[in-house]
Amino acid sequence: MTDLNPRLFKGDGVGENATDFLNAIRRRNLLSPTWKDDEKLEFFELSLKSGSYAKSWYNKLPATDKDTFKNLVMAFQKQWPEKEMAEKEKGELQEELLSLVLRPDDVGVRIEEDGIQEWGHVRWVTKAAELAARVEDGGRLIPQVLKNIPDSLLLRLGPKRGTWPELVQTMKDVPATDIASVRRLENRLAGMEALIDSTSATIAALQRTPTRGLTAAFSGMAASSPVRNDPARRNLFPAPAARTYRPDAERWQMILAAPVTIHARNAAGMAAYTKQIAAYTQKHGSRKPSEERPYPLTPGTVAAGSGECHKCGLMGHFSGECTTAGDLLVPEIEMRWRQIVQSIRARTARVAPAATPVNMVVDNEDTSEGDVFGTAEYDQSVIEEYLRSQGKGGGPSA
Repeated sequence: MTDLNPRLFKGDGVGENATDFLNAIRRRNLLSPTWKDDEKLEFFELSLKSGSYAKSWYNKLPATDKDTFKNLVMAFQKQWPEKEMAEKEKGELQEELLSLVLRPDDVGVRIEEDGIQEWGHVRWVTKAAELAARVEDGGRLIPQVLKNIPDSLLLRLGPKRGTWPELVQTMKDVPATDIASVRRLENRLAGMEALIDSTSATIAALQRTPTRGLTAAFSGMAASSPVRNDPARRNLFPAPAARTYRPDAERWQMILAAPVTIHARNAAGMAAYTKQIAAYTQKHGSRKPSEERPYPLTPGTVAAGSGECHKCGLMGHFSGECTTAGDLLVPEIEMRWRQIVQSIRARTARVAPAATPVNMVVDNEDTSEGDVFGTAEYDQSVIEEYLRSQGKGGGPSA
């Protein structure tokens, strides 16, 4: 038994507790009820580590403080009083409870604490129930606390979880096969999130201004640089042919006929959307979207040209009224594409004289600079957005 040979006491407070040491000595004395004070005092002295602070304290202790074991205990407790843990306020305990997170890595894993092994998810709910008891919560905080566990585990909990004892039992009753399924699903989700992050970083790099390097190079040129009178040279490449601008009605029909899939806003949908972006980038590079190559739309949004907000891709408000920010905004290239689609639809819906044919550069497959959005077309989309917000546009309103 451990109490027969308590660990030698040093008295420096490093990795030891003075009160626990004294209690171990007392338990040892109870195991030997025939011991007299002399034997108890000797055992105490032999339990002090030689050369330690505790041994030095004992040697300097007045004889009257160690003539009986009772006096020795009083002197020891005066030198090393029992430590009292500061009581936490209820607000602190509730905050600790609400911040208690069950990590996916701890689900279905055996965790050892105080020499006792139990499942990580069971240990989590037990600790949560202990904190709830200290804040005297009967179950009111359970819905908030359950937000801190993996969704895949939450779906497998039984219906009885209105009180903390019920929640603890429900967590214990989850079959081992379900726990294994949770771990597999969470591992797949973690892999998908890593793929999304990696692909998003690649997309962000591709969406940067392609002429940034040239801009930096030209910015270093002095305005007073002398002009060289080099002889005129022939262009090695023939000028691109011109063609008639495609009518808006035809462009709109091409947009309607294009196969565009908008996925749900969840992990699976985001993974599929990431693959759409990667496929578009691989096929078209940095070329801008058009009716011939529509840009993939953010999961959870509505179709382009629906009278939606161009910033977030949702109905119910105009872009100028949008309060969405951060990651909930659609990518800039998608926003521009939505503006162009809406402009094309609005112009198609209006009854107007036939447009004058406009010449434009042929859409060559080997260039990424000849198909940028035209300034005039973009300005027109802004005007259309304003008219829609005033209720005067020819297109659909949100």
